[in-house]
Order: sequence, then structure tokens, then C-alpha cells
Amino acid sequence: MNTDKKPISYSYAFSFMDGMAHIIRKSGTGFINKYGELAVPCIYEMAYSYFDGLAMVQKDKKNGFIDKAGNVAIPIEYENADAFADGLAGVSEDGKWGFIDKQGKQVIPYVYDGVNWFSEGLCGVFKDGKAGVIDKQGNEVIAFGIYEEVMDFNNGLAYACKDGHGGYIDRSGNEVIPFVYDCKGSGLFKEGLICISKENKWGVLGKDGREVIPFIYDDMAVEFSEELLAVGKDGKYGCIDKQGNTVIPFIYDDLRNFSEGRAAARMGNVWGFINNENKAVVPFAFETVYSYSEGLALVMQKGRNAYFIDKNGEVNIALKRSYNILDYVKLGFLGLAAAALIFMLIRALV
Repeated sequence: MNTDKKPISYSYAFSFMDGMAHIIRKSGTGFINKYGELAVPCIYEMAYSYFDGLAMVQKDKKNGFIDKAGNVAIPIEYENADAFADGLAGVSEDGKWGFIDKQGKQVIPYVYDGVNWFSEGLCGVFKDGKAGVIDKQGNEVIAFGIYEEVMDFNNGLAYACKDGHGGYIDRSGNEVIPFVYDCKGSGLFKEGLICISKENKWGVLGKDGREVIPFIYDDMAVEFSEELLAVGKDGKYGCIDKQGNTVIPFIYDDLRNFSEGRAAARMGNVWGFINNENKAVVPFAFETVYSYSEGLALVMQKGRNAYFIDKNGEVNIALKRSYNILDYVKLGFLGLAAAALIFMLIRALV
């Protein structure tokens, strides 16, 4: 791995999304492009990754949106804002949430206590402690008060919680998968399969609620990816196919789903990448790795160095951390919070 490239100074970094990678410095947060150029200067207090060509940024404790050239596309004037999904973004004023379009026009008024993200034209929203579902015109399509939570629609179904249990509903609110599962999150309905937990064990259902893969796993990715699913059992991780057959043996201490033909895997305290034949294609030599996204993966070594590598493990962009211990602790908490949000957004947009 050639590491001679001139490094970019950073304190925390994230994967490429929509052609840009979000980085944090002590001066603020900004974005680099795939040429390793600082495309948007690190002048913002906070930012989310780009979605549909726009990124939410915060300055002077107000929120708005910028384009990939760093120009303000929607004024930085909102109390709070979320990323765009399905053409709309949630924004708030005086503690109430509504939605704007990509031109900054208010399309749904500030009447909600909280909102999720639009997907397939629908969105779970909250009012007076109750969940409901609206369309892009703000019409109520599933009444408030039936469900405690309604997540994102995917292939016509959404995970919901009722009376402390989880199940799935269709676009009209009909219960398609019975509410007998754990109310602690679930995978996406994708390719006719659903990853879900019951009594703290994970398994896979078909669209009709039939058990396809038994509830024998301690951990499970949110969906199949590239025909495989990363699962954990008895402290070790491997991958299964859609019939439940073991394809990648349970020899890893952690394992993520395949992305772009590579899966991040951990053995002991070091990470590397394997292919679907369980061959190491990037050596196990890193302290932290992110999955491949848009052809590149962010990897970090002990100390101050990090890199965006291609699928052959060659360095495309080099990074060098610039922080003191206190800065690192603060940025670490910020990074974890942002990473959690990005994970949820990816689920919303898949």
C-alpha cells in the first residue's frame, strides 16, 4: 500500500456519499471530493452527508443546506433540519416540525413534534406522543394513536410498534406481519425478506410472515446485501445465504455486510476486507474501517494516519489526524452521533 500521498489534515472523517466525504477539523466541518480536494471549507459547526446533491449544515446555531460547490442553496435559518429524503427535508421552528422541498418552499406546515424521513411518498410523524403517517401533501393516511412508532416504507411495507411489540404494516395501515416481534428495530423489507428479532434472537421472515430462516442468531445485519447476510452467533460472525446456508464461516470477531464485493471483517483487534470466497483482499492491519462506498473505503491505523483505499487496497486519499487528547474525545462523541444518524438515513433511503 503506497502511502506517499500528501495527507489532508482532519480530526474525524466519514465515508463518501453522493461523491463527497464529510470531514471534521478543529476549525469546523466541511467536505472533500474524490480528488482529495477540500471542496467545502471546514467552517460549519455541524453537517450531515450529501443526499440528492444537498447537505444540511449548521452555522451560528442555525441550519440550512449547501450544494456541492459550497454555495448556500437553502438559507441557513432553521432551528433544526434533517437531510433530504424522497425530495423533502424536515425542518423545525419553535419546537415544531414541517417539511420543505429542494427549492426551500414550505410544503407541510410546522405542526409535528417529531418526524422521520419520507420514503415511497409517505412519512411517519409524531404529535402529542402519538405516531401517524402522512403523504407529501400533509394528508393523514394512517391515523394517529394506533402505533407508537412507524418507520420508513420500503417496498410497500413499514416496521411499526404497537403495545410494546413490532410488526409490519402496508401503506393503508393494514397489519401484514403480526405484532409479536421485539419492538427494538428491524431490518428493511427487501427482495421479499425481512430481518427481525423475537425474544432477543434474530431470524428472517418472508413477506407473508412465514419463517424463512430460524431465530437462532444473536446479531444480524438489517438486510441481505449481494445475496448474503452478516450474522453473529455464540460470539463469532459469518455470512449466510437466503436459504440459511453458511457461506462465510463463523470465524470472525465482527463482520459487516458485503458492499461492492467486499466485506469488512475483524479478527482480534484488527480489521481487513474479504471477498465472497472468504479470501482476504485487503490485509488485516487496521484499527477501524468503514464499508466500501462509491469505490472507496475509509480505513484508520493506530496513531494519526487514515486513508481512503480502493478495492485493491491502494491509497487514493491520505489523511492525517490533527488533534489533542481533549479534542479527540469531543470529536469522538460528535462522530458517533453523526454516524448513528447517517446509518438511519441510509436505511431511510435504500
